[in-house]
Amino acid sequence: MTVSDITVAPRWRTHGGLRGALLRYGTSAAGPVAVSAAHFLASLIFLHQLPAREFGLFSFVMVLVSFGMSLNVALISVPLSRNLAIGDHASEASCFQMNWLVCAGFAAALFAILLLSGAALQEAGLLALFAGVFTFRWFARCLAYVDGHVETALRSDLTYSLVLTGSLAILAMFHGVSFALGSKLLLISALAALLPFGASFFRNQLAHLRGDLARYRPIFRDVTRWSLMGVVFTELTINAHAYLVTFISGPGAFALLALGMLLMRPASLMQSALTDLERPAMARAIGASDRMALTRIQRHFTFGLGATWLANILLCAALLAFFPATVVRESYSLENVIIIVSICALVMAMRAFRTPLSVLLQAAGRFKELAGIGAASAMVSLLATMSLLFVAGPALSMAGIALGELVILILCHVAVHDWKRANHD
Repeated sequence: MTVSDITVAPRWRTHGGLRGALLRYGTSAAGPVAVSAAHFLASLIFLHQLPAREFGLFSFVMVLVSFGMSLNVALISVPLSRNLAIGDHASEASCFQMNWLVCAGFAAALFAILLLSGAALQEAGLLALFAGVFTFRWFARCLAYVDGHVETALRSDLTYSLVLTGSLAILAMFHGVSFALGSKLLLISALAALLPFGASFFRNQLAHLRGDLARYRPIFRDVTRWSLMGVVFTELTINAHAYLVTFISGPGAFALLALGMLLMRPASLMQSALTDLERPAMARAIGASDRMALTRIQRHFTFGLGATWLANILLCAALLAFFPATVVRESYSLENVIIIVSICALVMAMRAFRTPLSVLLQAAGRFKELAGIGAASAMVSLLATMSLLFVAGPALSMAGIALGELVILILCHVAVHDWKRANHD
């Protein structure tokens, strides 16, 4: 399975109207929904059976794992998708080699961060390995989307979800959940989720371990240095509270904020999954100068994220109204939880509108412009979050994230409008 084997037409065509969009999104949504459900169940079990500090560390790891996925996309998946627009497939070998370096480096960095955050050596090692394997799985999943093999990505998602939920459910029944055992199960589940990609995938990846990594240098210079900057700045925009609260107030304080992020996890995961589906489709449309297809993809993308957000909001409302004990610990105030969930819902609503805009700019190769947008929003988010953390406490510090999202939404809208006017008028 290589990028050079891509056919011109994707497995589900972008011009199939609403029915085609529902088929594409329904198939693509099944995997992320299963993974989201698995993480939700795991979080609920850890919430009720682990101390607040350990639950906070687990939640912090999930934030960092999301960043690792974005990092891999910026350095590996973006240039592979970009090849679709410019017709260059010669650089895929160096991208595959770079993937090994990114996953290993990310795991090592997370190991050091967890030790500094107070995690025990065993748990830090297991969670770091989990993060590295999960990031590698995300690369394989993105590559499957680029190659049009959506069903392979779906099988990987379902494998991960079934292994994790099944094993955790058995442990919970016998009250055998611990932080160390939960970390082991996360790693085992991530390893099992690599199996659906097949032996040929791994042979292809291992074959690219050797080679001249210097071939990646032009890719970094022309594309990924800007996409990397954009990812780093966007991470600061959307997760500044996670880093500031964890390192200033401790993992226990972050545990409360993690509840809001937990309840909005389905919308967040769908945004990542549909991005991986639509980035190659947008690149194809731009490469073919098909303005109508590009507009249709953007519209369906926005509607899909909006529908997911609405379903997530209804789920949150039902849980807090009828089953609050399911998601709220006795030591947490329901009023504070509602405040955090409300801010998280506002953040995810703005993100649902700006994600199709930023993905379009990625597909168009406007990485330098995206990096500038990310720098501006990150500055707002960091300053606002830190100020609110010291003045109003961890709960209201989330409002700083909302301000950063508003900035990035406005700037992305302006950038896309300018690009369309310059390229289609």
